[in-house]
Amino acid sequence: MFSSLRLYFSPIVKRNEELRLLQIFKPLYIVLSFLGLIPCSIEFPRGNVDCIILHKSAFKHSCCAFLTLLTVYVFFGLHVYEVLTSREETVLADDQTAKANYIIELVTQFTFCNATYFCAFRCKEIYVSILKEIARSWDDLPYVNRRIILGRIRARVNCVIIGTICLIPLTLTAVTYAGSSSLWKSILITFSFNLPEIIQFILIAFYYVFVLMVVALLKNIEDHGRMFMKARRSIKNSSSKVDLGRIRITLSQMQCVYVKAIRVKRQINAVFQAPIMFSLFQCFHTMVSESYDICQGLLYQDNFTTHNLIECSYWVLLQLLKIYFLARSGSLLKAEALAIGRTIHDIRSHDEDIKLFVEIQHFSTLMAFQSTEITIFDYFPLEAPLMFNMVAAAAMYLIILVQFAKTR
Repeated sequence: MFSSLRLYFSPIVKRNEELRLLQIFKPLYIVLSFLGLIPCSIEFPRGNVDCIILHKSAFKHSCCAFLTLLTVYVFFGLHVYEVLTSREETVLADDQTAKANYIIELVTQFTFCNATYFCAFRCKEIYVSILKEIARSWDDLPYVNRRIILGRIRARVNCVIIGTICLIPLTLTAVTYAGSSSLWKSILITFSFNLPEIIQFILIAFYYVFVLMVVALLKNIEDHGRMFMKARRSIKNSSSKVDLGRIRITLSQMQCVYVKAIRVKRQINAVFQAPIMFSLFQCFHTMVSESYDICQGLLYQDNFTTHNLIECSYWVLLQLLKIYFLARSGSLLKAEALAIGRTIHDIRSHDEDIKLFVEIQHFSTLMAFQSTEITIFDYFPLEAPLMFNMVAAAAMYLIILVQFAKTR
């Protein structure tokens, strides 16, 4: 058992191990099925490049989604009613800005859940189409050792992503129930704040794993490009003529797989951009409101406890973690595309090999016009500057809120 568990988290794929790219998606698929974020069962048969959608199981997954949404709806209503009618002496009762921020945060979490499940049911066929396209594109270039790519992605998914998904509910529960709030208040927070937050992380993990599989396709193209470049150099440096037929891969094949990978990227962009937009809006508001609560508590409130400080700081940290994963996804795609470009330009052709020269130019031109950016409705890309822009904007609005609170 220990050896099997060690193999599950190992970045090294053994020669006798049958690991396919789609099998890396299975652990996350189980979590998504439990919450109904994939409204149908998907079977990953061994020896078959395509996954199979089982329409008969749609009822079971729909029930999971309905129960999750119903829970969010019920506790959202109860929580809003509790905030508006409570007569307890709390921070929300004394500060109307904090009360408004609290309700807005509830609404943003509620809106995100609605958008997520709506897109999940609307795009369930696209999910399967993406998985099939990834599997076929992966098998279109099988001529190099791909175990290194699979091992690294498996370690990222099983250790980092699945580990984060398991750790966040535990820490959220500990932070929520360790305070001095009543049991009913903690239950309301659990199902109207913590549950949507967990759904957000699972959805971002869903998107991030899809991006990692596209990055694996691009990395596979880069490795084949290096193999092609070494073969060309060996032909050029050989004193005797070498048969070009021994090179089992061509630039046209790599270009075809690149086009498929970019097509999958566009599908991922179209499917996830609406939920990610609501998630980013919620992240921005939560960072501002929680930071505002920290400032108000430290400066003007005598009953602001250490637990309140830890809880608010933890929620800010969660938002930064989500933004980091979203920004990291776009940076990975862009970096791998640049690596492919450098590899293609390093291929040296003979002076008389005009066909290869034209193929290189065509591939380079295609890469220039096939963008790897993932954008939110073409307003802004998910890249490394996203983290800086979000934090800078949140800091600016926080300063305005604090100054407004001081003048009242």
